Amino acid sequence: MKKYILFILSGFLTTSCIDTVVLPDDITIGEDMWKSRDDVSAMVNSAYKAMCSEGVIERCIVWGSFRSDELNPIVQTFNNGKETALRDIKAGNMTHNNLYADWASFYNVINKCNLVLERAPGVVNIDPSYTVNTLNTDRSQMLALRSLCYFYLVRAFRDVPVTPGAYFVSSQSFEIPQQAPVTVLNKCIADLEEAIKTPLSPLGYTDWRRVGYLNREGIAALLADVYLWRGSMTHDAGDYQKCVEYCDVVLNSKKQSTSDDFMLQDRKWPNLIYNGSEVYRNVFIQGNSRESIFELQMDGRNDDNFGLRNSYWNYDERARSNGLMRASLNFNEAGDDYIYIKDKDYRWYESCYNVKSSDQTELDVFKMVSTQTTGNDETPQKPVTSKVARPYADVGQNWIVYRLSDVMLMKAEALVQLAPEAEVAQDDSESAVGEADVLLTAFTLVNEVNKRSLALTTLGDADTLKFSTYNTKAAMEELVLDERLRELCFEGKRYFDLMRYNYRHVEGIQADKILANISSDAKAMVKNYGPMMELMTRGMSEGNAAAMFKMPTEPFLYFPVLNSEIKVNSLLKQNPAYKENDAYVKN
Repeated sequence: MKKYILFILSGFLTTSCIDTVVLPDDITIGEDMWKSRDDVSAMVNSAYKAMCSEGVIERCIVWGSFRSDELNPIVQTFNNGKETALRDIKAGNMTHNNLYADWASFYNVINKCNLVLERAPGVVNIDPSYTVNTLNTDRSQMLALRSLCYFYLVRAFRDVPVTPGAYFVSSQSFEIPQQAPVTVLNKCIADLEEAIKTPLSPLGYTDWRRVGYLNREGIAALLADVYLWRGSMTHDAGDYQKCVEYCDVVLNSKKQSTSDDFMLQDRKWPNLIYNGSEVYRNVFIQGNSRESIFELQMDGRNDDNFGLRNSYWNYDERARSNGLMRASLNFNEAGDDYIYIKDKDYRWYESCYNVKSSDQTELDVFKMVSTQTTGNDETPQKPVTSKVARPYADVGQNWIVYRLSDVMLMKAEALVQLAPEAEVAQDDSESAVGEADVLLTAFTLVNEVNKRSLALTTLGDADTLKFSTYNTKAAMEELVLDERLRELCFEGKRYFDLMRYNYRHVEGIQADKILANISSDAKAMVKNYGPMMELMTRGMSEGNAAAMFKMPTEPFLYFPVLNSEIKVNSLLKQNPAYKENDAYVKN
């Protein structure tokens, strides 16, 4: 049974006196707490449970998917505050009061992690059953979970405060300045490098905890992701190499831990486990699949995925027929000029309802919403036209943070950036040969993900990707970006992918400074990469040219700091994109 709280402490809730930090209650910090192994376990599970909150999951979707070309706000108008906030985000009209600029839910998780990191060591001397080894694995998880929160915050806000430790009472000082992104990323890497020294083993559990807790594979995946982001910001080849190394940690571990799955059958794929027809059922319906690395656990009883529900299928109790957002029409067709190249791609039909429709103005998300497969196989495939009704309550749908194909494509992305600069990777020069080796390795990873998704038993040359089409660094970079969209759409990845793409193609980013200390004029800062902005806005049904005009430079790619936060923390500085002559205005 999937649940993070193994037992419930009466009143084990939190209240907040200000937005930035959610304080623990008296039970959490009182004399009767932190006396036993069970007390520590309860707080560790409480941190994971907080990560499953509606506020966190909604922001994973809005920050990571909605701001990209994947999604648009619903067309209907119900005077919903969230709907208005989403429209402002998409149109480039955000203000300092936008609902999705609230970071409190992530700092709530961070504070719970800090409580464990500070209080758990003392329990070793009180409870003999709480050993140093258990402390080390608990510490590893909390360092990793805290780093994951900071990583989300950096990608959404760029410049964020790093709390000095746990907050216990409201009399503690909340005056904390923001740190530059490289400073925060460096801290994440340092903490994760420490965490991976004493991690939980991926083989330690056979139930939901195998992927419900951050173990060695999850920490390595997160390290690869952080290195990939920092490398993209700073153009540091060493970071891309570290990304590759940590991706290999995951891939090699998965091969070892899943070797028994292939004892009775031929292993069709070098890295992946399921065939294309099996992926949706195992990964998104059953959950905690063999390809999963880290999932936030939702059992529909103690933990419900209301954030996913609100976004994709039903955003209030009045039996709405849709969520707050719908997929862009980019998903409606398949072919060379569309997201899905082949109409035999399982993932196309598993992405949205009613694809291949001639009269659709918007599409409902199928992935993670439908509790049934499409039923498609190698015979002529059909889109699903009838939505499967899901309840408003009891939403037991996990949120996948990392899975195997994601890591494979992260490795491919990093490898492309390690390739030497050359025109074409097929001449006899030493540099071209070196580039061909690296690009071919990247292509092989992408091709494995792509091929397994095709509903064809026998694949001909016309059905598969060809290396000769992508044998330059630029072409391969775009292929990886496209394949990540095909494979990971609506999973909170696409906007961050586009951000990395943007950073790799611009110069002059000062990642060691906060935006407010670079310039007070946001429009005078580093210009965004035109092709990235075109991708980001191409899914909009209207206003994409205006949105591009309103977001010309780096600061506009990030959220503002809520004005309510600045009022209680005078050391915070507003993103210059949302400040003009000390008056907050729309862009």
